[in-house]
Amino acid sequence: MSGSSHTLRTSLSVRSTDSRRTEVIEGERTDWRFRPHFHAGDEIVRVLAGRARLHLPTSFQDVEAGETVIVPARTIHRFEPLDQDGWAFSSEFQSPLASVVPPPPAGTREALGARARKLLAGRESLQTDVEAIAEACAVSAGYLSRAFRRETGTSLHNFHVLLALHKAKDLLKDHAPVVEAALDAGFYDQAHLTREFVRTLGMTPGTFRSAWAAA
Repeated sequence: MSGSSHTLRTSLSVRSTDSRRTEVIEGERTDWRFRPHFHAGDEIVRVLAGRARLHLPTSFQDVEAGETVIVPARTIHRFEPLDQDGWAFSSEFQSPLASVVPPPPAGTREALGARARKLLAGRESLQTDVEAIAEACAVSAGYLSRAFRRETGTSLHNFHVLLALHKAKDLLKDHAPVVEAALDAGFYDQAHLTREFVRTLGMTPGTFRSAWAAA
């Protein structure tokens, strides 16, 4: 994020509906600029004021006050303001529907991306080491980086950080101390997790943990 959002934070509430937990993040009007990220379930974003541009891996969509947009589960995306006064929003993160997604055919760019994601998920720290991952995928580091960005819309390292953030979120939902969640998820320390958490969600991991504890 940038501008006034350096000091302004989003708020989080967790509610139960039909035996599901739904996270609701709200942000007052400012120049919210979140890093490219994804959610485990579908995201329903309501623009409450101003206008914003939703960037997806291969396209973009402009949304304005009063409009709603749904970002499918696990889709890399980011928002940026279209006006100087910024935008306000409310986002709900829905649980994904149970479904079986067949693996991509061997040899496709998607299969390469899936292999890289699996290798990233297995790393114990946030030392991404693109060269080692590319070697395990039997391609060059440059080819892997380009193919991964074309498929997902983000870099290998950013995706690696997102995987670690989701792991930390799961630990925080189970009431783990923030420092423990940071280290177990692969972050260098609590401050490292906090920086990445704010950059991605606009709130601290302590705020996230407290909302789930209250739920």
